Amino acid sequence: MKFIHAADLHLDSPFLGLQHLPSALLTQVRESTFHAATAVFDRAIAEQVDFVLLAGDLFDRAEQSVAAQAYLFQQFDRLNAAKIPVLISFGNHDYLADQHQTVAYPANVTVFGADVSTQTLTLASGETVAISGFSYPQRWVTSDQTPAFPDHAATDWHIGMLHGAVATGSDDHYAPFTVAELLAKRYDYWALGHIHQRQLLVEQPPMLYAGNTQGRAITEAGDRGAYLVTSVAGKLVPQFFSAAAILWAAPQLDLADVTTLTALSQQLVTWLAANPADRPTLTAMTVHLPQTLAHEDADQLASGDWLTLWQRTQQRAMRQANRYVIAVTVTVHGASVSAPQLDQQYWEQGAATTFTPANLQALFGKLAQSPALADWFTRAQTPSDLEAAAQQKLAQLMGEEDDHAS
Repeated sequence: MKFIHAADLHLDSPFLGLQHLPSALLTQVRESTFHAATAVFDRAIAEQVDFVLLAGDLFDRAEQSVAAQAYLFQQFDRLNAAKIPVLISFGNHDYLADQHQTVAYPANVTVFGADVSTQTLTLASGETVAISGFSYPQRWVTSDQTPAFPDHAATDWHIGMLHGAVATGSDDHYAPFTVAELLAKRYDYWALGHIHQRQLLVEQPPMLYAGNTQGRAITEAGDRGAYLVTSVAGKLVPQFFSAAAILWAAPQLDLADVTTLTALSQQLVTWLAANPADRPTLTAMTVHLPQTLAHEDADQLASGDWLTLWQRTQQRAMRQANRYVIAVTVTVHGASVSAPQLDQQYWEQGAATTFTPANLQALFGKLAQSPALADWFTRAQTPSDLEAAAQQKLAQLMGEEDDHAS
């Protein structure tokens, strides 16, 4: 048996805040969710898979454009011609209440309803597969739907489809579940959606978030795609494949010899030449300098004028590297907070008890479960980045206070 598990296509994503991009690149970005989805369907046909599972949020908005609806119909029709069934569980972005389709999907498409139900397929090999799932009836599903899923059917394989998040115990809006509950169903595979960072909750049987097929912001850096799942010796083995048409990247540069924007400009060009990308990559750079910039340079950086000028004058370097630099953040490497009003020892003591995983979880709360932020929040570098940003902001504020006092 062989199938594809994909989720969170988010067709029609608006990609707000990128109007400054060159027009040709902006068009590529706005079309990227469609190109990524096409890559998934192309792979399904090339691999002659037995079926395709789409675990929610095919559309980015409840009100889908005619273009997005027509596109999906055409892709499903391609799969229909290849005799590949498609099973869909709509999620919190494309919930059933706002599905106003005036043209029915091709016959190979099954859309799960608001209640958990099970579809059974008989494959060309003679194997039987039960697939259980549901679609969101409205934007939020606050109750645990796991009890409604049946136990493993009398079939060769049983797969669960679930667009949701692991329960936290409070304010759970997205079909909350526990890993133990899903394991108790004894399924052979759980095709999960909603979290945009691909992650394996359990290795065997696989309990897997496929992630989104196309990153949509710098918080969704890195490759994106879907999974080709194959049966091997009585187990289902998922293998990631890339589908993203556009990548996002957030490299960090330690430039020990740079103290001016002029020098920084040249170092960025040098870095681009040494780090070409294999596809268009929107790049937000964090640069660590040995000391603060002079006031004039700092003002140019803060206003955005320097970056705008750099972008306009370095078009060729960015095209050759297949990268477009969308942001440059400058921090001072090893900077300490030193001012009469605050002792460095007290800062270090306070920071040690403030920037803890528990405090950060409490501070960000449900934001940490947002599909767009979950990847960033779980990075090992995030706590130290937050501490450095707080340290720099505090030093800036104390410096302003000193200026007012003088």
